Amino acid sequence: MFSSKKIIELLIIFSSLHLGMSQSNNYYAMFFFDNSFDGSNSLQNQVKIVNNFVVSAPENSNFTIYLFSQGMDQYNNSFKPLYINQDYGEFILDLASVASQAPSNKNISFFKLTYDASTLVNFSDISTYIQKPLVVYFINSYINRIEDTRKILNKMIFYNNNNIKIVSVIFDKLKTSPATFLTKDSNFVHLSDNVSETTEWLFSQYQTIT
Repeated sequence: MFSSKKIIELLIIFSSLHLGMSQSNNYYAMFFFDNSFDGSNSLQNQVKIVNNFVVSAPENSNFTIYLFSQGMDQYNNSFKPLYINQDYGEFILDLASVASQAPSNKNISFFKLTYDASTLVNFSDISTYIQKPLVVYFINSYINRIEDTRKILNKMIFYNNNNIKIVSVIFDKLKTSPATFLTKDSNFVHLSDNVSETTEWLFSQYQTIT
């Protein structure tokens, strides 16, 4: 968890890094942050990756972003989409809220957040659900109810759009197995030790969506 001073510093950095974007290339991303007892050790890097993902976008890009985090409590921003071209300031505030969220004192589950997202996010709304959907799970801990979470993802993909792609970013090789179970493919799991490289990897995943 960040101090108030650190959050202000992050806001300044985020604002200074923001790049203007136009409306040509559409990107959709839903991020799930791991703010468990162990996962909180990487929360700052998780936040940096998402910020860098937005500000490093190719030219002529338009973003729709969802930010979800499981810590001591659930952070979901009422499951509202963030249209980065219109709401960059709100994106900054939401990312700062994730950064300052109280971590859990134990392991977490993404089941409830994933279930709620699958029922409350309208993937059929083409004004929100744009052409290149990516669902990203940060994993840096043991994840409870991972089998049930995968079942929800299967239903989300089947009933909404088969092009939804599930990927995972991990910070420890020991998390490869649960991350692979969640994504169903080890090629969709990335071991992060560099923010820029992870950002590039995330953008490369859109290229494999057919």
